[in-house]
Amino acid sequence: MLDEEELITLIARCALRDRKALKQLYDNTSAYMNAIAYRIVRSPELSSDVLQEAYLQIWRNAATYRPEQARALTWMSSIVRYRAIDRRDHEHVHNSRTIEWDAEIESSYVVDQATPEHLAINDQLRDQLVHCLEKLNERVKLSIQMAYLEGHSREEIASRFNTNANTVKSWLHRGADALKQCLDTTMAVYQ
Repeated sequence: MLDEEELITLIARCALRDRKALKQLYDNTSAYMNAIAYRIVRSPELSSDVLQEAYLQIWRNAATYRPEQARALTWMSSIVRYRAIDRRDHEHVHNSRTIEWDAEIESSYVVDQATPEHLAINDQLRDQLVHCLEKLNERVKLSIQMAYLEGHSREEIASRFNTNANTVKSWLHRGADALKQCLDTTMAVYQ
C-alpha cells in the first residue's frame, strides 16, 4: 500500500482529472477497499458494484478532500463504507417488498376520531418527537425537517448546505435511526 503522502498526491491529481492517478489509486487500494465493502454487503457482486460507485465518487469529490481533516485512506474508506451501507439497505428493501403492518400498532398511531384521549396521545407523541429532534445535530435536524416536513429533495437540501446529495442521504439515514432510537426509549417509559 502507498504511504500517506503518495495517496494525498494521487487524490490531488484526481482532482485535476488525471485518469492515470485514479488507476494508480485503484490499483494500490482496491483490495483493501473491497474487503471493507464485502464485510458490509456480504456478496462479491455487490462489493464489486460498491467499489465501482465508491471510486467514481472519490474521482468526483477529490477536490473536496482536505488532508488536514482526515487521512487519505480514512476518507476513502468512509466513502466505501457509506456506499456499501446504502447498497446493503437498498438490497434489503428490495428483497423484502412485503411489509406486514400490525393492525394494533398502526391503530395506535392513526387518529380516526378526535377524542380527548386521542388528542392527548397525539400531543404526547408530538412533544416526544420535538424532544428527540432537539437532540440531533443542527444540520441533521434541519435536513430531516426539510425532507420529511417540507418535502424538499436531497438535492435541494444539499444545495442549501453547500454539500452533495450523498452526504444529505447519510444525514437523513443516521438522523432517522437516532430519532427511532430516541422515540423507542421515550415510548418504553410510558408502557
